[in-house]
Amino acid sequence: MDFLQLDKRARIVPGVGPKDAKIVIVGEAPGAYEAAQLKPFVGPAGSVLEQCLHAAGIIRSEVYITNVVKVKPPDNKILPYFDGPKNRFSEAGREWVEFLYDELNELSPNVLVACGATAFSALTGQSKILKYRGYVWEPLPQVNCKKLVPCIHPSAALQGMYIYRHLIAADLKKAKAESLFPELRRPKRQLVYDFSSLSECLEWLRYFEEAPIVGFDIEVVNFEIACIAFSDDPSRAVSIPLSGRWSLEEEVHIWLGIQRVLGNERSIKVVQNSIFDIQFLLMKCGIVVRGPIHDTMIAHSVQYPELRKGLDFLGSLYCENQEFWKDLVKFQNIKDEA
Repeated sequence: MDFLQLDKRARIVPGVGPKDAKIVIVGEAPGAYEAAQLKPFVGPAGSVLEQCLHAAGIIRSEVYITNVVKVKPPDNKILPYFDGPKNRFSEAGREWVEFLYDELNELSPNVLVACGATAFSALTGQSKILKYRGYVWEPLPQVNCKKLVPCIHPSAALQGMYIYRHLIAADLKKAKAESLFPELRRPKRQLVYDFSSLSECLEWLRYFEEAPIVGFDIEVVNFEIACIAFSDDPSRAVSIPLSGRWSLEEEVHIWLGIQRVLGNERSIKVVQNSIFDIQFLLMKCGIVVRGPIHDTMIAHSVQYPELRKGLDFLGSLYCENQEFWKDLVKFQNIKDEA
């Protein structure tokens, strides 16, 4: 990078930490404390990061820490380098990003931690850090590392958002688990959603009818159930299409099978936001759900009433290295408005 183009008064704050660190934390830019000491994350945000590292069981001296921009921005505003709402770097910002790539490629981390929107965008090209934090991502090909965990920048937890510290610590704990191996590992699952015949579909329903624990979920389009999914194991799920797939007679047999599965009083039903699914099945389809109900949304809310409770948020906390899946299918779901 041509440092002659930079402000001569700016003090460059280099990254610090062991070159062979398995975890590399990338922040946004140094502040006044960092510029004075020429070390990243030594001010108030650094204190929050230190606390969250401790909560995650990570020793700071074993982590390499750096920033995207290596000089203190004017008035501590990143805008001259990165426009967050537009997810766009300026020309000066792109120079720092290229320098960051060179810096990271001299290291050998197993996982990167992108603290805040600037680092997340520089390393993945993505925005919406609050939506995607906590999931394991693949960095851009310019970076010689196979996985990245985005988290909220510690500075966001300084004023009135203390709960963010819990999320940062949870994401750092996930990064620690990912640091044990270099490759990107995704959970292997059997996903069944295409059926060659009615008998194959009914066979799966008979299987779930005997399962002691059954998770289920419905998807609603235009106030009609488009499909219903069942699972009895984290590695297996079956989604049964109900819109335009079967004849009227075939659909009757399927609904009777669904009633036998959900009406089994001996099996535990696991569902997210059961109030919606159960009442919709009863009101629209006459399906009565019986047996013990375990609602993941309610269980999470009881333990952490101050946190969000949507399925995408729960996935970021409890689904380990599962990729973010909510964007994979696009349709208007009335549950999004409930």
